[in-house]
Amino acid sequence: MSGALGRWRDRVAQQLRDSGLNVVTAMDPGRAARWREAVAAVAVSQVVCAPGGFQDYLGMERDGQTGEEREVYGREAELTLALDIFAPRDGGGEACRKAAETAVECLACRGAAGLPAVEVRTGRTEFLERDGLYRLEVACRCRAWLTARADQEAGAFTDFEVKGRMR
Repeated sequence: MSGALGRWRDRVAQQLRDSGLNVVTAMDPGRAARWREAVAAVAVSQVVCAPGGFQDYLGMERDGQTGEEREVYGREAELTLALDIFAPRDGGGEACRKAAETAVECLACRGAAGLPAVEVRTGRTEFLERDGLYRLEVACRCRAWLTARADQEAGAFTDFEVKGRMR
């Protein structure tokens, strides 16, 4: 994943690392088996916003470096993060639960890289017999604004961003 959503996911992954978790942004269970402790795989699993593209005009913005004015458009959105927490067989389901508690506390109390958490949910711990791993799912819904700037010369949107406000 690239672009604004990918950058936001990467910032969330770093925030979780700073809280003491092992975190990756893409992983297959074969790689997880090599970890000796729990690891969380972070992904953007859902984006919900009103129909249409960036049709909502937010106003004009002056570029701080060039002084050039550009139109800014945006949409309010709800973004859902999915964390699959894997733990090796010898770590047991308890390793998944401890890592999930750390992730939930981080996301619920500090938000997800600047976006307030509307809801943080955990699933049940399961054992993946085929992979020899325990897995526990955590989901975090956040409110955000997806914004873009209009490039008048190219006639296209540029500078896509995910923005939010913690209160």
